[in-house]
Amino acid sequence: MAPAMQSRKPEPGLSGPDSSPDRLTISYCRSSGPGGQNVNKVNSKAEVRFHLASAEWIAEPVRRKMAVTHKNKINRAGELILTSECSRYQFRNLADCLQKIRDMITEASQPAKEPSREDAVLQKIRVENMNRERLRKKRINSAIKTSRRVDVD
Repeated sequence: MAPAMQSRKPEPGLSGPDSSPDRLTISYCRSSGPGGQNVNKVNSKAEVRFHLASAEWIAEPVRRKMAVTHKNKINRAGELILTSECSRYQFRNLADCLQKIRDMITEASQPAKEPSREDAVLQKIRVENMNRERLRKKRINSAIKTSRRVDVD
């Protein structure tokens, strides 16, 4: 018996990175780590990059949120760079990179959760307690340093 197919509806404003691969720059190189002859001779590491600011297939607010949350993956030219070398097969690493892009888009398109009133009150109490404790420790350290001081008469 064949497994049931799941249908995914595309999100509004998104057509997905795999619907048009010409929007992505895909390259392959040798992956690192142990593996002997396979690692030394086969270009199995996949690298996918695309210019985030000009990616019309991603909605503008999602692009802005991705630029903030994944700023360490964006180079000076504004390209988002993703790599994968989890498998010894090129196509699996490419599929992993594409899945990472989908996950990043899904994560960035989720609305921010507003904290409940109780959570906001608890957070405020925690911040006040941390500040009070920090100031208490500063007073203790100051008293210790004052007691070490030698009075010169």
